[in-house]
Amino acid sequence: MSTAIQERTEPGKISYVAPSESYWILEGVKHRGENQTYRVFEQMTPPGTQDDLIEKYGLQIPNSQLVWALTERDYELRNSSPNEAEQLRNFLKQGFRKYPNTSSRIIYTSQGEDKVIHNVGTSDEYPLYANVVGVDGLIKDIPDKKVLESILGTYDVEKINEVSQWVNGTDSHIWRLNSKPKQEDTRVVGFDALGGRLGFDCYRVLSDEDPAFRVERIK
Repeated sequence: MSTAIQERTEPGKISYVAPSESYWILEGVKHRGENQTYRVFEQMTPPGTQDDLIEKYGLQIPNSQLVWALTERDYELRNSSPNEAEQLRNFLKQGFRKYPNTSSRIIYTSQGEDKVIHNVGTSDEYPLYANVVGVDGLIKDIPDKKVLESILGTYDVEKINEVSQWVNGTDSHIWRLNSKPKQEDTRVVGFDALGGRLGFDCYRVLSDEDPAFRVERIK
């Protein structure tokens, strides 16, 4: 965890001190086919709708794939940086219990593949297409595991549950629309860690107000 250094000037002179904020720096985050470095800020946003949060914070609001990539990288570094990894694990665990928002949403279609939009409303928006509709349940039990890649960036169920057990002490679960809607239905992707499982929520309404993690790509 790092803390920004504040500047000071001599007495009698005007000075301006930028706000200081604590964060973790994670290197080697595997996201969208690249190894990236991110700051993960220690303070989440206040609750807000997805649209309001993105309008205010932009790309600081991570999409669901990035949230999982950061969580997975923290797990991978648990032995080489045990103290920092444990600090971040606790932060993520508590954050997941606040129903964190993301910058990902799903447009469920009446026919054909559904559209998963990441970094929605930003200059780096990108869509994926997948059959997201399906049964709810523990991810090890759902028949269509490939859907996890569109949400989390991976469909390695064994690794997902390893990470889930480490960060939350539970396996993972997915919630989503269970049948094709009669017309397009847009939902927000979020997380939760209640009810004895770590959940991937693929059905939140746009008006839901929840906090979000904040990140910043360094390189």
